[in-house]
Amino acid sequence: MKMELYCPARSLAGHDKNQYFIIVSDEGEYVAMANGTTHRVDDPKRKNKKHIQAGKTPLFTASPTDEEIRNELNAWVKRHGCI
Repeated sequence: MKMELYCPARSLAGHDKNQYFIIVSDEGEYVAMANGTTHRVDDPKRKNKKHIQAGKTPLFTASPTDEEIRNELNAWVKRHGCI
């Protein structure tokens, strides 16, 4: 299943369970995700697609910076609280 780039996603399993990320690349069975703090755009978290819940609407149209990801994720979580 192809996941939309730059959509918000919540981790469902692992030590990062319930943390929010932005999908920065789709790698077949896996996605690379960044949150702008612990997992930056240049060193994203690689996670199995089965272990995330992804939103449907991209938050960015082009590759974001870490600061943009932090700011937009914080605002998105405050607005929605969950996916």
